[in-house]
Parts: sequence; structure tokens; C-alpha cells
Amino acid sequence: MAMRKIYTTIVALGLALGTLSAQGVNFGGTTLDNDIIHWGDLYNLSFTTRSYGTARSMAMGNAFTALGADMVSASMNPAGIGMYLESDVSFTPMMQFTKSPTEGGMPYYKEGTPKHAREFNDHTERFGLASAGGIFSVYRSTRALTNLNIGFVYNRIADFNQNTLNASFGNAATNSMANVYCTLADVDGLKPNSEGRLPFGNDPYLWGATAAYKNGLINYSQEDKDWYIDRIAGNALIDHYSSVETRGSIGEYAFTAGFNFIDRVYLGVSLGLQDVRYRRNVFYGEGYNYPDNNYPSATVYPYQLEYMNSMQRTSISGSGFNFKVGITARPVDWLRIGVAYHTPTYYTLNMRYDIDMWSATYSAGDTPEDYDIGSDGYIYDEAYSGIWEDSGGYAWRFRSPSRLLAGVAFTLAQRVILSADYERSWYQTTHLQYAPIDVAHNEWLDECFQGSNTLRVGAEAYILPFLPVRVGYIWSGSALRKGYEDVVFTHPLPTRESIITAGFGLKFNNNIYLDFAYQYSNTHYTPFQTFYAIDSYDPELDIESDIFSFHTMRHKAVLTLGFRF
Repeated sequence: MAMRKIYTTIVALGLALGTLSAQGVNFGGTTLDNDIIHWGDLYNLSFTTRSYGTARSMAMGNAFTALGADMVSASMNPAGIGMYLESDVSFTPMMQFTKSPTEGGMPYYKEGTPKHAREFNDHTERFGLASAGGIFSVYRSTRALTNLNIGFVYNRIADFNQNTLNASFGNAATNSMANVYCTLADVDGLKPNSEGRLPFGNDPYLWGATAAYKNGLINYSQEDKDWYIDRIAGNALIDHYSSVETRGSIGEYAFTAGFNFIDRVYLGVSLGLQDVRYRRNVFYGEGYNYPDNNYPSATVYPYQLEYMNSMQRTSISGSGFNFKVGITARPVDWLRIGVAYHTPTYYTLNMRYDIDMWSATYSAGDTPEDYDIGSDGYIYDEAYSGIWEDSGGYAWRFRSPSRLLAGVAFTLAQRVILSADYERSWYQTTHLQYAPIDVAHNEWLDECFQGSNTLRVGAEAYILPFLPVRVGYIWSGSALRKGYEDVVFTHPLPTRESIITAGFGLKFNNNIYLDFAYQYSNTHYTPFQTFYAIDSYDPELDIESDIFSFHTMRHKAVLTLGFRF
């Protein structure tokens, strides 16, 4: 009942936005729509809770909109650059451990089985750079403009490194990727020529169905002018296996300047140049089983699929730019109030995509046609699509949300600092400005998203003059409109996120310092399926995998080595 309710929402939304095919079939799932930059990809590339920076800022939950005097200020509130009293150079490497347990798709588990025993787990360990740069004091005086600082800073904005695994066993023969590709080929008018050859073509949307044809998952009747399945019998039970591996990050190179007016008002500006590197590898496989060795008749099914595997690789790279302005006031020595505005980031992206598929078919008949049969009686087929690339004049261009940040910081007895931030991001304003194909991304973005809120709090206390300890917390609410967090989209989307932070620092002298931070984050995602083909007119024709859910847990260990002069 829950599954049907979700799909009713999807089909209704698809009809309203014109995303269904002419025959009223809505295709989706992690195994599909990897051949374009999906509207969900635009949201994923825009999503950030600003959890990266220096070890000091990360340990305090990056609540630095008002606090300032940190490298992270260049990417949050550049007015904080004006608070530096001397030049500073720092380097912040990071080690990240990510785990993404996936639940669902395991029908043989008994009721009451503990959750941890029902989950697939995969993990990744990555070494990277959280922050690096230099701030330089270029002007000092006793006049109204007390100080002018400039800097060049790198801060990581987003990280995409994670793995997810899922599987489902004993599915009906009608719930297979073969059925999806058969329907897709029929709906979109894909046809072999009179010699039975199906060219790969230049439309990557059809490459999956083309590879399925070349691997024997689907076949075409020239007489009936229709696609059908002739290597999977109706009594087959199908096992589904899938994994999604994502890699990459977004880093921002900020050219920044901060102005200090009589140690009471600070102004700052930043030009942010962002570098995007995103890669998604989607593996999908099926195994075909027959209970009690009840294999189909060799007369009816002379060729019988044993398994099929496919791998899709999507790579997105590009750059973007934005501007940030900020102001911080310090009416009294113990209070700072800061506000910053970030323009949208304007991205230009290139994309590469390829798919290959391989399978094994058992030859049960006596007439093997023109296939090469191995000594084990199996036919091994393989098809590779080639590479589709959108680049140059065909690049994708989109605009990410604008953001408004506000913060307050208190200093108590020169030994304790308390800070808090609020950030508003208008995700519904994410806008695709150009695409090499006709897509309805902007309608989806406007329909599904709203403004989201992020809260950051942090504290620092000096136990000893050279030993500060720090704690912090970050909470980010969902950017999806009410009712959409449980909708199955083509690809899972991050919703809410919570992060716990802690750390400490060591001041060796007035020039050299070392900071350490640890973060634990938990990010929730919308549910997903490996595939679905939903018929808007006849629900009995629906093809769908099980529904899965997952969340991502990240452990980050960060070390900053800095030098002030």
C-alpha cells in the first residue's frame, strides 16, 4: 500500500510536468537516466551544509559567520578576513571514513529480524584536502581604515565519496530489467534492421536497450513488429544485485579581501571559483533461477539466460563562480554580529557517459543458430556502447541557490567563545540555464524544492593558555517540499543532515599552531529503486524493483598546521 501511494504521487507529478513518454510510461531508478545530467544531479551539486574548513572551524561546527578570523571566512562571511591582525598561512589535510548502510529488498528475512542484520553495508576511506591558503596583511594604520587583508584560500564545499550496495532475491520474472528494456524499446520505437542488426546510434538514452538486445535479454519480431523476451521463462525467480559508487568533490578557490574599520566594523568581499569533479559508477546484475530445477522446455526456450551484468559510468566535471559580501559589527568587545550574502553559483558542466553489458546464456536446444557455443554449453555475450560526451558548445549550464547567512558570537572572560549561525538557502531557485537536449528540469526543481534552513553552533574554551578545546553541532533541514521526502525519485536525494563536532588546539608559540578536529555526520536520503517503469493507464503493467532506503555516516579526522607572521 505504501509503495502504491508513492507511485501515485510520481505518476501524477510526471503527468503535470510532461515527463512521461507518449505512451504514458514513467521510467526511472538508479539504473536509468545516467546518460544525462539529471535534475537531481543539479540539486546534489548544490547541496551543502558547510561542514568543511580548518580544524578549528570544523571543531566549532563552522559557526563562523560572526566569529571570523579563519580561512573558512573566505567561503562564509568574508568580513571575517578583516579580523586578522597578522598574516596567516595554514594547511588542512583530512581523512574521511564513510559508511552507507542500505535497508530493504530482503524478503526472506523473518519478521522481527534486527535492523543491523537486514542491512547491506559498504564503506570507503578517502584522504583529501579540507582547506588551505594564506591571508596577508597589506595595510595597517591608526586611521578609520585600520587594517586591510587579502587572501587566497581553498575550502572544500561538498564531498561525494560513498558506496551503496543492495540486493533483492526471488523476484517474479515480470520484475526484471529485461522487462524494462523491452518496454522502453517498444515505447521509443527502437527497431533492428532487416538483417537483425541494431546499430548503437547516437542517442545514449537507447544504449541500455541496445545492449540488452545484443546480450539476449530482449528480442524483436519482424513479423509482429514488437519486442518480447524469449530467454527468461515465466516461472523464473530473479535475483537483483546493484551497487552505486560515487566519487569526487567541489572545491572553492576564494580570492578575498577584508576591511577593518577602527576594530568595530568589518567588511569583506570574495570571488569564489568552484571546481566540480563528480563520478558515478552504477553496477546492476541479475541471476535467473528456477525453483526445484524446474527449467523450461528446451523446445520452447532453446536459449536460457543464466545471468546479466551491466556497468554504467557517468562523469561530470566543470567550474562555477560566485560572489560573497559580508559585514560584521562589534559594538562592544565581547559581542560580534555578522551577516553575509552569497550570490548563486553559475556553473558550466561537461559530461561523459558509457555503458557496457555482459551475460551468459545456456544453450538448451539442438540448433544453436550462428552462435559460438562453449564446451560448457554457454554463450557469453558482451556489448559496449562507446562514450557519449557533452562538452564545448554542448556543455550544461545551471545556477545554484543564493544564500543568506547571519551569526552572533560572544566572548566571555577572554577564555570562552560561544557562536551561532543561521543560513537560508533557496533551493527552489536552482535553475537550468542551458542543456544540449530538451528536458523539463526547471519544472521539477520548482515543484519539489523549497528554501531550507541550516543551524550551526560552536564553543571554544581555553583550559590552559596554549590549549583550547572546542565542540560544535550542525543541523540542516530538508529542502524538499512537504510530502516529497518519501517519494521515490530516479536517484536518491539528500534531505536532512546532522553533524557533531569536537576538537582541540595547541599553540607552540606566537607563530606556530596545530589544531585537530573530529566530525561525525549522518545524512538521510529519499528512498530509491534500482528500476521502475510505471504505466499511467494500467497498473498491472508496472515493472518495479524493491524499494530501498539508506543513510550515510561520515567520520572525518582533520589536522591543521598553521603559521602566523
